[in-house]
Amino acid sequence: MSVRVLAQVWDSYPGGGSELLTLLALADWSDDEGRCFPSMASIGRKTRLSEKQARRVVHSLKKAGFLHVLGGESGGGMSCRYQIALDRLTPPTRGRAPAEGRAPAGVPNPSHPWEGTPPTHGSRTVSEPSKNRQLIADKPPVSSKAADPCPHQAIIDLYHQALPSGRHVRSWTDTRKAKLRARWKEEAERQSLDWWAKFFGYIAESDFLTGKTSTPRRRPFEIDLEWIVTPSNFVKILEGKYENGQTAITPTVPTQQEAMFRGCI
Repeated sequence: MSVRVLAQVWDSYPGGGSELLTLLALADWSDDEGRCFPSMASIGRKTRLSEKQARRVVHSLKKAGFLHVLGGESGGGMSCRYQIALDRLTPPTRGRAPAEGRAPAGVPNPSHPWEGTPPTHGSRTVSEPSKNRQLIADKPPVSSKAADPCPHQAIIDLYHQALPSGRHVRSWTDTRKAKLRARWKEEAERQSLDWWAKFFGYIAESDFLTGKTSTPRRRPFEIDLEWIVTPSNFVKILEGKYENGQTAITPTVPTQQEAMFRGCI
């Protein structure tokens, strides 16, 4: 995994939706030169797409010049070797379309921000303050010297996919960003979208956290992303406090997946 390439994709890729998520997934696998060689099935699993959909998105990125195939297209069960076009990942000039013509399907054209397929859940999460509201791309303020390495929107998308019953993120404030960024940076294992996908999947197995259990005179619990990344709650989840059937007297034996998350704290 290359944090530098991941940050460059997140900061400079002009599109969104499945194309952005796929390029972030490839960056998560890549070395510092942007090279990786996952199978198409692995790309599909990581981005929560079917293999056919993943192949179409990869082809769209290749056609737009953001991805090069270095070999392995002849079949025989070998994975393609991909090269992320780092030279193309520069902040787009305001009011101009990307080089080499149209953006790929589903990728907004910078000169026509409403073109393309709208992102999942209807609207993009916006950041506060209300002045100069912008799509979350986590670009740092002008005075900042480095880009935020935490891929906030990609993690928000994974949360929405794995926990559809949770509260929808509509505004990702600086305070919320700080909490998620801290959890991302605390452990090297967490600096991976695959880790967060598995973490949210682990939460989805809890009847309490997904609101499937209730007590008299109390409404079922409704989870949200800020609650998850709040330090005290985050640690309780990793420790298995909300596992089904968990009691203070007889702790359950952790599964391999649960032990992995508990070992991250």
